[in-house]
Amino acid sequence: MSVNAPQWAASTPAASARWLPQHCPEAEYAAFIAALPMSNGWRRKHAQFHLRFRRTYPDLHTWFAEPLRIRLGWRNGEGQNRRCAPEPASDPATAWINFNARHYLTYLALTGRMRMDWGWLLGIGVLKPFLVADHLGLPLREHSERLRDGLLALGHIRDDEGFRVPWGLIRLVMHRGDPDLNTLVGDDVETMRHAIRHCERIPGLLQVIGEDRCPTLKLSWATNAFRTGLALFHTGITDRPPSRETASPPPRLCSKPRIDAVFERFLAERALVLRPESMSSTRGGLRRFGLWLDTERPQIDSLDQLNRADLVAFMESVHRLRKIKYPDEPLSRAYRAGIISTVAVFFRHAAVAEWDDVPARPLITHADMPRVVERVPRFIPEDQLGPVMDQVRSLDCPLQRCALLVARWSGARRTEIRKLHLDCLDTYPDGTPRLRLAAGKALKERTVPLHEEAADAIRTLAALRQMQYDRGIHDSDLGRPVRYLFLRNGGLAGPDYLFANPLRAICQGLGILNGVGKPAIHPHRFRHTLGTQLAEKGARVQTIMKVLGHKSPGMSMTYTHISDPTVLADYQAVLKPGAVIAGPLADTLRSGQLDQDALDWLKTNFYKTELELGRCLRLPQEGPCECDLYLTCAKFITTPQYAPRLRERLCTERQLITDARDRGWEREIERHQRIADRITGLLDDLGELHDEPTG
Repeated sequence: MSVNAPQWAASTPAASARWLPQHCPEAEYAAFIAALPMSNGWRRKHAQFHLRFRRTYPDLHTWFAEPLRIRLGWRNGEGQNRRCAPEPASDPATAWINFNARHYLTYLALTGRMRMDWGWLLGIGVLKPFLVADHLGLPLREHSERLRDGLLALGHIRDDEGFRVPWGLIRLVMHRGDPDLNTLVGDDVETMRHAIRHCERIPGLLQVIGEDRCPTLKLSWATNAFRTGLALFHTGITDRPPSRETASPPPRLCSKPRIDAVFERFLAERALVLRPESMSSTRGGLRRFGLWLDTERPQIDSLDQLNRADLVAFMESVHRLRKIKYPDEPLSRAYRAGIISTVAVFFRHAAVAEWDDVPARPLITHADMPRVVERVPRFIPEDQLGPVMDQVRSLDCPLQRCALLVARWSGARRTEIRKLHLDCLDTYPDGTPRLRLAAGKALKERTVPLHEEAADAIRTLAALRQMQYDRGIHDSDLGRPVRYLFLRNGGLAGPDYLFANPLRAICQGLGILNGVGKPAIHPHRFRHTLGTQLAEKGARVQTIMKVLGHKSPGMSMTYTHISDPTVLADYQAVLKPGAVIAGPLADTLRSGQLDQDALDWLKTNFYKTELELGRCLRLPQEGPCECDLYLTCAKFITTPQYAPRLRERLCTERQLITDARDRGWEREIERHQRIADRITGLLDDLGELHDEPTG
């Protein structure tokens, strides 16, 4: 819905007149005062206030040239705890005239004759424009209430002290000198927010509000302005919602101009292909390198003066770096490796592009990257998972409850869950819920099956969202507006609110803490838990890749390697005393002749020994096995677990024997017969049937 332009708008002065402040005709304002619903005494007072102001400032440019403290005025004998009194030497008559002229100045702004500056609008304190707007025929009061009700429907909590959409709306109108809300754009809201953010730079404002109260007032004004921008966006007036936070300009990467120019060129090119999150880490790595050059190599003013020894010295210094905000804490191993990786990529990119002021060849390569610990994914143990999920189901907030249930049953990342679309849920042909996950870290959408519990939570939240009126928020990845499922107070809900905050409270309530007293469960552990459970249930690697959105099989193989019960069972089936095994190495294992070094290696790397029809216990120092495992390999071993595969292979070999016999291929008959006999012998050693049992 949009706000219609008022009928009186055609009678306002021309747009060019708004840039030239001017008084209205005396007869016009007198007629306006005469129509106000007030006593004759107050009408006479307003007429006197108007005449005194016009006599004092016949030219409004003179009024704008006055200091802010004088233009705001002051009523003698009045105590205002939110504004500071003028200096004792100031003229009380002028202060009284300007104080009483606020009604007339509001009239000039609402009729398009004046544009109020941000100093006056922020320093005025209480502003009462609706009496003037109502008798001008302006629907500002009605529109203000409509905007506020719209925000309440989006989840905002009404607070008489902090929830003031009219505060921002009337200041936008008076600053523009145009009461038609349809002319407002997103830049107008951002201009107001910028003025609030830097209000201490407005001349004279700190003398009015007091330097000690400025931070508190800025927070309150910023909240009002942000909510006003949200209301205008979701009502269809402005083209975009207010940004969450305007980042301060990033610091220079290096104090040397030639080096800094090359760094910025690299960042500009990488920004074309990398996401903002990746650009942040890239800039951070280059900044660390630039700071090192400033302090350790001050004589170097161009990167082509560097050699490999310099880069080796830099890599050594990285291990001694500390956090910028917390100098007492060292950098993590992963962050140190990321810094070196960023610098290596930079030199390789610049060398391939043949840039000036850089070495012709990369000074460090991927081989110089420090190795990091490959950690095992931390799944949530069953004795903790059950109580945590019980607490999740009892959460009051439907957004938090739905987000954590989806994390539990889909294995999706936080960024993928919080960006779920309103229509993200449908079903497979058999009725199983199917979830369409938004593009996340891998920039790829995917669909996964979903547990009915999480599907019910999504349906419940979607029903609540359908009753809310909101416009779609622009998605930079898709390039179009999207109605999100997790919308909170008119904006996309943050990851801390959806995941970290409720999990922190749950872990503290259940006493699930780590060694330093922090919550032991973070949202990503739900993803590890689902991957581990899929592996333990025998899911294929391709299935785990599809569900978790992995790019390579190696990432999903991690979960197949950490299934402790499965690995333990396989290990005991081969190496446990009395295990039923067959193969050339079977007698060696039964007699316990395997040396301690080989046994230690197998305990650590047993999952690596699995083959199609058994296991090969060949040690790394023995080299790769290139022989036929079913015939002559001395390290081959198998267990009853592989009997179905052995029988299936035996059936295939028999079919090949029949085909070779029909074609008269004697050598092929002999080869396949030897394999069939070998498989038959293995099944006999295991005490298994040669054919599948029937009936």
